[in-house]
Amino acid sequence: LALTQLMILSSSKNGFAKENGEKEEDEGKSEIRRSDGVMPPLLYGDDEKEIPLNLHNGMIILGIRVPRTKGEIIGYEAISTSNVVDLKKVSAHSHEGFFRPISYCGSENGGRLVLEKDRFYILCIKERVAVPKEFSAEMIPFSHNIGELRAHYAGFFDPGFGVDECDELKGSNGVLEVRPHETVTIYDGQPICLMQFFRNRCIPEKPYGTSALGSHYQGQTGPWLAKYFAKPERLPR
Repeated sequence: LALTQLMILSSSKNGFAKENGEKEEDEGKSEIRRSDGVMPPLLYGDDEKEIPLNLHNGMIILGIRVPRTKGEIIGYEAISTSNVVDLKKVSAHSHEGFFRPISYCGSENGGRLVLEKDRFYILCIKERVAVPKEFSAEMIPFSHNIGELRAHYAGFFDPGFGVDECDELKGSNGVLEVRPHETVTIYDGQPICLMQFFRNRCIPEKPYGTSALGSHYQGQTGPWLAKYFAKPERLPR
């Protein structure tokens, strides 16, 4: 099975490109604006309030999410298995036999998580991301190796991710796929990756989240597995 994503772009150094591919006049400036001149919110917290941007080379710094609420799922650890996922069946597979959920048990070690060497984890970013319809975004690492972590990301974020027509949705969490080279401890809010925005040539007729598309990750709160798995409820307290 080969899965391929293709992204064709022309970008300024800071990650924000105009519709005609020309660079922004000020490459150190990270603001993006819609066609009506308004700078839209890009990040929200769990309280659905807009949060300020932390920048690195014009790109937004995102942190990792390790919640402190008892029973809340922090992430998933992949299980070695010969079970098969039927890609024709959406929301039809239980995570059991494929992934072990990791949740906060209410200990004094809340806000941190130990990742075991050479294990594979599904985690998510702390912030809720909103991608305006005029833009696309990409989540990239500071480098491919952050300390002893190897992080591979969901990658591209389609126009409309984390936003809706009624302005009621306040962002969605993005998924992280993480494999540590050594046993490491990560902490809630620890910087893990960058987000880079690109201006689209035009606004799509059916942006991400359009009801007819059945966009799986729209409105995601916490880590969700791929669309072939049923969405889990919060684990029992």
